[in-house]
Amino acid sequence: MNPPPLFRVRRRLGDALYGEVLECELPGDDEPVAVKCISLTRAAEARVRARATREIDNPLQEQRVAELIMANGGHRNVVQPLFHFTHDRRLYLVNELCGDGDLHSLVAARMSVSSLLEEHEVLPLMRQVLEGVNYLHSTLGVAHRDLSLENVLLSRGACKITDFGLSTSARSMCEAGQVGKEYYMAPEIVAGERYDPTLADVWSLGIMWFIMLTGSPLLLRPKVRLELLSPTASVL
Repeated sequence: MNPPPLFRVRRRLGDALYGEVLECELPGDDEPVAVKCISLTRAAEARVRARATREIDNPLQEQRVAELIMANGGHRNVVQPLFHFTHDRRLYLVNELCGDGDLHSLVAARMSVSSLLEEHEVLPLMRQVLEGVNYLHSTLGVAHRDLSLENVLLSRGACKITDFGLSTSARSMCEAGQVGKEYYMAPEIVAGERYDPTLADVWSLGIMWFIMLTGSPLLLRPKVRLELLSPTASVL
């Protein structure tokens, strides 16, 4: 997927759903940017296939949230969008570059040397994530619905929330349906009930905190978690 001549590609950063993420330079600007290149055709086809089973990322929703962030001044703990455009049935989302990995890679790096993050290290990181989520909920009126360690990027010591393709209004209930990563799903989502997306975000934040401290999800199988959290469960 080649970007238009507006960009000079430095390197490929990784895959994106329906596309890829590139580190690029803009003409006359030495500061690199991250460009998410998304095939709108592939996205539309995937949404048709998945409609009956679960919600999946919507690039146009990610674009709408980018516009909201830019209109409201942004936040130090949310990835800053710079601009976006479409070209040849592809959406290009140009964001600030966060070049220090993500929270998941931070935890994985510690575990690779048989170590975990200490509580005094986790607290300032989670405080930043909480401030970013508060901005989304309170200022933008947006619930993320896919909060995870992978979706918090790191840049010069700052945590920055990214990937808003599953986001929705924070001010209304959501209909039943699977959404987000299984490990992070709130019990009501697993149970197939209507749910408050802001409360689902709060559950995901708790799971993130737990994984950072322990190196493991709360429970490996969401359905087992649901059984244990049931009011009739005999074991907690």
